[in-house]
Amino acid sequence: AFKSFHKRKERWAVVVAHRRAGKSVACINDMIRRAITDGKENARYAYIAPYYNQAKSVAWDYLMRFSEPIRKNQNISELWVELVNGARIRLFGADNADALRGLYFDGVVLDEYGDWRAGVYSTVIRPALSDRKGWAVFIGTPKGKNSFYDLWEGAETEESWMRLKVKASASGILDAEELADAKRSMTDDQYSQEYECSFEAAVVGAVYSKEMAMVRDADQISRVPYDPSLPVHTAWDLGVGDA
Repeated sequence: AFKSFHKRKERWAVVVAHRRAGKSVACINDMIRRAITDGKENARYAYIAPYYNQAKSVAWDYLMRFSEPIRKNQNISELWVELVNGARIRLFGADNADALRGLYFDGVVLDEYGDWRAGVYSTVIRPALSDRKGWAVFIGTPKGKNSFYDLWEGAETEESWMRLKVKASASGILDAEELADAKRSMTDDQYSQEYECSFEAAVVGAVYSKEMAMVRDADQISRVPYDPSLPVHTAWDLGVGDA
């Protein structure tokens, strides 16, 4: 399911994947491979979760396990590993952005980006990538139309961005029996959000959310050419307190 992600050539990537798809495993392995093959001197890479303890719980065991064949050193208290070529991969939490200031990175993974505090990437992480021409990967599961949704939508027309959506119905990672059991214990919106990567379904009580998801999946919403010399009419039903 992540082959196209590992083969990407773009500098920036956004990955929307269902629960238990293995996006953290994919990103840790991708980072290890790039750290050992990029050939940069004193290379530095970071896996950053919304919270420091979250980064440790989610990624540390994976980092230790998959780096073991080429790992030269590690620091458990600071959550970094050093590979045989001197490259280091370290875990951070976006909740302590000041700990990232003054550092440089050759590549970063930003986990559950929709839960990040506004401004941390643009003011702290992005500048740390500049002098080394570092890359960034944004990963997560939808939680409504937040900053992660904006990133996903904005990347659609950018040549320097790679987008990947991994739905449970198409990935083959979880078997049909497990998905059916999960669906029985969840609402349609919950299942669509967590397993089918729907940004629409995350809005509790949204009208026509299921129908909107269906037409989006069928690619029936798109940009179309029009004659600018003719009037164009749009109809809006915003509702009360529309965001």
